[in-house]
Amino acid sequence: MTKIDNIQNLWHQLYNKTEFIKLVAKELDRSPNTIHNHWFARFWQVPREFEDRVIQLLQNTIEHQKPF
Repeated sequence: MTKIDNIQNLWHQLYNKTEFIKLVAKELDRSPNTIHNHWFARFWQVPREFEDRVIQLLQNTIEHQKPF
């Protein structure tokens, strides 16, 4: 499994994707629109230099999320 495959799999486990996008944007000093439209849209273009950190953030968020 590639890191992008892992990110996609974890992404689908998120309950609140909007809050996660805000978290990543703040954490990595990027625009929420950039994160949403370029990183987590159809083509999954998460820059390689940020893949590991995004995976960490996804795992931590999923671990601490509360079900609706």
